[in-house]
Amino acid sequence: MAVNPDKAQKQDIRLTPREQEVFMALYLNKELSSKDLARRLGFTESMVNMYLLNILAKGVPVKRELVDDVVVFGLESGFKDLQARRNVLDINPRIAGQLATHKPALF
Repeated sequence: MAVNPDKAQKQDIRLTPREQEVFMALYLNKELSSKDLARRLGFTESMVNMYLLNILAKGVPVKRELVDDVVVFGLESGFKDLQARRNVLDINPRIAGQLATHKPALF
């Protein structure tokens, strides 16, 4: 599902703090499965799936791909660049900082 980055800016998308954490995990990594996201964030896989659905429903362009029979998630590069330049999702700096400095290793 691709969303025009300029349209996303005009939609005034607001993410909850937990959705921001999932978004930032995707933002800081190329692609992750919901299982990897859950491990990285300390959430259950069902929580991650719920937050991903919410993020998608709000119009954030999360891409989904099948890699080695596992669905992985990532961000559209154009939107990732827009977020880096303009913080269109108004990500809380505390959340962004915590996830940027704390990257647990995946098993």
